[in-house]
Amino acid sequence: MAEKIEIVPLEVVSRPFPARPAALPDVRDFVRRQLLGTTVTDDDIRVLCERVADVLLEGAGAAGQIQVSLRIFPDSAEVDVLFVPSAGTPPRLPAAPSNPDQPASAPPASPAPSFAAWLRARLQREGLTMEAAARRLDVSTKTISRWAGGTTEPRMRDLYRIREVFGEPFK
Repeated sequence: MAEKIEIVPLEVVSRPFPARPAALPDVRDFVRRQLLGTTVTDDDIRVLCERVADVLLEGAGAAGQIQVSLRIFPDSAEVDVLFVPSAGTPPRLPAAPSNPDQPASAPPASPAPSFAAWLRARLQREGLTMEAAARRLDVSTKTISRWAGGTTEPRMRDLYRIREVFGEPFK
């Protein structure tokens, strides 16, 4: 009995990111750029980015990195998100173009906004003072001030509340 073997093109790309909330825009940009020329729909890419963000927010911390790997098939994609402890962090290599005949993607036109910039804009858009935002998020005014000033970033548990109250950062 002859077996049928189907050979399909497969592209595997991987990139490390800091395991911090500020990495979310870079992770989303990486996933979108890698899936841009595929038949995967924009809605599927959005869902995939949300799932990666959920995994990052559930398990990431201040130390270490996450490794986002994509296996891109002609009509689908699979993603792995692995946590890498800070002691064994691999060196960060620039992404190589998947096709040598194709030039590397141009970098984004503008850098992703920081969490501090996003928070300040969100508070201004909603007309909230730092005190009012602190009450809504159940944190101190000093904490909000540090976040808005860029001195610190929220912890994962705080980021969950921020998402519930103000929506997804960086959208």
